[in-house]
Amino acid sequence: MGERADEGTGHGEEAVSPTSPVPERALLAALGLAAMGLFLATPGLIKPWPAGVPWHESAAFFPRLGLLITALGALAEGWVRARTRARFQSDELNSSAAHLPRALWCVLLFVLYMLAVPVLGFGVSSALFLLATGLAIGLGWRVALLLALPLALLLWAMFVLGLKVAFGHGWLF
Repeated sequence: MGERADEGTGHGEEAVSPTSPVPERALLAALGLAAMGLFLATPGLIKPWPAGVPWHESAAFFPRLGLLITALGALAEGWVRARTRARFQSDELNSSAAHLPRALWCVLLFVLYMLAVPVLGFGVSSALFLLATGLAIGLGWRVALLLALPLALLLWAMFVLGLKVAFGHGWLF
């Protein structure tokens, strides 16, 4: 990471001298510029491009939204890093605390979720995936259920009712 900068930090906060910010800022700038370039080029990349379609019904809505979020995220991260003089290590970023089997279970659950959506439907599959993932990461079954059901309902309402995304119908919904 870096060398200890001073002895005046609080408990759990270890100040380190920052590494060179030039490569990080260059990477963030390249990422932001690439995202904006692709954002602007999206109409030329989608063939055929329907000119009269409203923006919210366009095939480019989600790709452009993702690219815009990426560009704004790179800009915000660059701004934060430019104003940060010292970095602090955090227990949350300690990779030795990572639990690889738990992460692999979550990836497996996501693969099963993708396979379940056409069979069970988006709403039921989402609820089961969120419940199983909550249990896999160590939440109690009540907490996982209380988080999974409203979130699955919210996702279903947002995508199916609000954005009119057609997922098709599974056996249950």
